[in-house]
Amino acid sequence: MNQLSAWREGTPEFLAALVLSHPKLLLMTDYDGTLVPIRERPEIALPGPGLLKVLKRLAQKSRVKVAIISGRDLEELNMMLPVAGIYLAGCHGAEIAVPGNEKIKTFDDTELDRVLDEIYSRLLSFTAGKQGFLAERKKTAVALHYRLADPAIALKVVGDFVAAVRPLVNEKELEFLAGKKVIEVRPKAVNKGEAVSCLMNLYPDFYPVYLGDDTTDEDAFKAVRNNGLGILVAGEKKFTAAEQWLRESQDVLRFMQIIAARC
Repeated sequence: MNQLSAWREGTPEFLAALVLSHPKLLLMTDYDGTLVPIRERPEIALPGPGLLKVLKRLAQKSRVKVAIISGRDLEELNMMLPVAGIYLAGCHGAEIAVPGNEKIKTFDDTELDRVLDEIYSRLLSFTAGKQGFLAERKKTAVALHYRLADPAIALKVVGDFVAAVRPLVNEKELEFLAGKKVIEVRPKAVNKGEAVSCLMNLYPDFYPVYLGDDTTDEDAFKAVRNNGLGILVAGEKKFTAAEQWLRESQDVLRFMQIIAARC
């Protein structure tokens, strides 16, 4: 059952000590809103030198495995996070890059392209000539970002788009997923919980920890809940399946730095 995360707000020091009580760690985290603050446009939400440095340090630790699980495409994650030795899961875990250039596909997308192309085409027609919208065609999803749009116009555009493609979404076993000023269409079979479960199966002896900030992370929190720890990153109270709470990405960076220093 989801709960108000505020009842267990932790500090980076406390949570690092908590997870370091386990001999091996599977450290999994979202990217946008967790490792880096949400920005006006996705392409400017770049990792700082401190984040890249701590990821490289953690990748060298034998008792830690690191995975970044994001809604972004895998190729984009590879460009932003050029760190050898970590797992990268793109499109909410539909495709996982394994250290050593191997890939794991958790979803068969052979029939998906045509449907997403049609949905993306319809999305472009709804946003044409309107300011503040970003239509994004990912490998296994279509996303509409409206952080920079006028709220009243955004409400209408999102509503019209959802109504127009809902029959196709229902027919093709897709789903709508609302996040922070973004709505996505993705396959029902793809979610971060499945990616987390896949990684947990690869490392059954490692204590799983997942950090995330948004609706898309709730499946991951549920996946680790019985055997590990979910940490919500949020500036205010919200209902969540996570058990602990950090307020911002700087807290996450500090949490990871402590783990890297003490492993």
